[in-house]
Amino acid sequence: MLKNLWYVVLPASQLTAELAPVQLLGQRFVAFRDSAGRAQLLSDICVHRGGSLSAGRKVGDSVQCPYHGWRFAADGICTHIPAQPQLRIPAKARVDAYPTVERYGWIWAFLGDLPESQRPPLPTLDWLDDPEVRVVSGHYDWQASWDRIIENGLDFAHAPFVHGSTFGDAEHPEMDAFDVELADWSAQAHMIMHRPKRLGMLRRKSSTERVSVGTVPGFHLSGPCTTLALELPKGWRIYIVSAHTPIDATHTRTWWMMGRTFLRSRLLDRKFIASNIRIFDQDHAVLKNVRPERVPDTWQTEVSVKSDTLQIAFRKRVQQLEQQGWRIDEARLAQEFTGRKACAIPSPERHNAKAWAIEPIPVVDVSADSES
Repeated sequence: MLKNLWYVVLPASQLTAELAPVQLLGQRFVAFRDSAGRAQLLSDICVHRGGSLSAGRKVGDSVQCPYHGWRFAADGICTHIPAQPQLRIPAKARVDAYPTVERYGWIWAFLGDLPESQRPPLPTLDWLDDPEVRVVSGHYDWQASWDRIIENGLDFAHAPFVHGSTFGDAEHPEMDAFDVELADWSAQAHMIMHRPKRLGMLRRKSSTERVSVGTVPGFHLSGPCTTLALELPKGWRIYIVSAHTPIDATHTRTWWMMGRTFLRSRLLDRKFIASNIRIFDQDHAVLKNVRPERVPDTWQTEVSVKSDTLQIAFRKRVQQLEQQGWRIDEARLAQEFTGRKACAIPSPERHNAKAWAIEPIPVVDVSADSES
């Protein structure tokens, strides 16, 4: 799991003025809207005696801890200590507050301490603003790691075997050669997929005739997201974006949106939602049994071939971010922190204020690697 990236917290429609508990990257947070309607996200741990802020209540634009009533403003600074209202509030009486952006119908939070100029961009999803595109959305919970799920979304060699009943062709698993376009925070491939032509009113029966589908899978490290654009016969198009948010190391919540330029009646929305969930179910049946549960740290432990080029691009980019010291040290977290002392993903304000009661979450030390 990585800090210093944008992650989807909730759909914008689900975030209200009420306190909402959220778990991301194995840590707990509290989300809410302030009186101006702006999304706010705070670390959930009260610095006094460890109370859960999300179990408290809103008082104006502050969050009141349910244990001793300490109040924290949207910037994370404690503003009121009921037991000693005349006391000068200690400098350490503050929790981490994280930058948020409301875009594409989602609330995104930057979970890290980089200044604004150094943060990665959000993906560009222009099709969501196209009035000719009918959009449906939802979420899916996995018993699998975020990196395995992303690689699965970039891998079309598995389609004939995992999705033979939906869009794969088990009789023709061959893949044509394809090119990968690399960018600073993303990559995508351009390929032609061949699937059986579907017959019947509900298109469930396959004929011997094959259909060529222009397919553009990709990833963007903000989200982190997988994207997919499909160009079907008749000029029909399908767009999918899936933001894969790690709940913890081996559990992931995917927030997804699918757009279509055809059959745009809302009466058909349930059919398209069910189709997308069915594909996720097929993937989940495989991914929850993959070993190791996480993407390996080295190339040698798994054999890759040319059809894995896009996944390899993803692995290389993630490893570059890990070498910058962004990888959460899960082993140290479990050994030194869990059940013993609190920690939090450091927010940008930690560069300005030096007094903090809660330690920053441990990250993998890359200094030894860089020195060698």
